[in-house]
Amino acid sequence: MDPSGSDGSGSGQDLAGVGRLLAQIVTPTTLIASALMYFGSVRLSRMYAALGVNSSVLSFTPQDYVLRSVHVADQPAMLFLLVLLVLILAAPFANDRLIRFTTWHRMATVWTGAALAVLGAVSIVAFLAAIFHWLKNWGPPLLVQSLLLDLGAALLFYSTYLFTVLLTGPVVSTTGRIVQRTVLVVLILLSFFWMVDDRARQAGEADAKGLKEHPEQLVGVVVYAPRRLNLEDPGIREIPLTDPNAEFRYKYTGLRLLIESNGQYFVVSVCWPTTAGTRAIALPADGSIRLETLNDGKKQSCPKGR
Repeated sequence: MDPSGSDGSGSGQDLAGVGRLLAQIVTPTTLIASALMYFGSVRLSRMYAALGVNSSVLSFTPQDYVLRSVHVADQPAMLFLLVLLVLILAAPFANDRLIRFTTWHRMATVWTGAALAVLGAVSIVAFLAAIFHWLKNWGPPLLVQSLLLDLGAALLFYSTYLFTVLLTGPVVSTTGRIVQRTVLVVLILLSFFWMVDDRARQAGEADAKGLKEHPEQLVGVVVYAPRRLNLEDPGIREIPLTDPNAEFRYKYTGLRLLIESNGQYFVVSVCWPTTAGTRAIALPADGSIRLETLNDGKKQSCPKGR
């Protein structure tokens, strides 16, 4: 075999072909915007579900979703870009050196390809064992699971390439190779999405936990209503107003504003985080009630149960 027949330049052409193929399926800007909105919606949905509000009744803007997704996507995105940079800059050079060396050592090529195939298979099996819980004591973090999947696929694909070089000589760029590398890139993208999705869910739960542990972060409010609202959660106090000519006949204290969305105020009792059975309450934001805010940053003394 001719050692000069390495395909370092071909690798770059293949990667360019992969980029063109993916760009025909979806434009990068559309993919990024859609992904950010999705991750933001996952975070907000998980957060408000933990707070007792179905996010389907809330009207968030695309900007709300994007802003909520930045924190959960930044570290995985940096890791993904770092891996991509290594593949673009180092992989063609390393591949060229390896092919030049193994061209003169057929057994070295065989053993290298076999070792990579075994390592790839082990990585895939370890990934499957983790997601299907085959081993009771084997439960690595999601990041490790994603890396096992990507590494296993990459090693298996590259071992196939090495055996092809051994049997047929230097490999030219073909549709099959472009498709193979496209599959690998898609796997890496899917593992990236999987990792960020998990981070978004954890971030939403952490946001809810933070509000429950520090409810004083929510604005205290007083609600005035023309008729009884029957708000009976612990911590809420109903005060009848004595003026018979007043538009609002009842005053409710002991409330905090969770969010205003979709023409509604979502309020909770000041005892909502610590008392079982409390819930978020939806009140119309159409002028039929009056809501006043309070400068109240103190924790309230509440019962521990009902």
